[in-house]
Amino acid sequence: MADAPKSLEDQLEDQKEQLETQIKELEAQLMRSKEGYLKILGALEFSAIQKQQAEKAATETTTEVVDP
Repeated sequence: MADAPKSLEDQLEDQKEQLETQIKELEAQLMRSKEGYLKILGALEFSAIQKQQAEKAATETTTEVVDP
């Protein structure tokens, strides 16, 4: 009878270790996903700025051609 609780305790310890490992792996995966997401947001912001600058330059060029 004394062996049964020990066996159960060993099983629970194994499950605990497996879950700890799984949590660490998922946290690492989540961090990589967050980093990728932030890189994409940065690229989108950069693209939007470039688009605005190109539109502004095109407007200024058109205005200069019309004014003279």
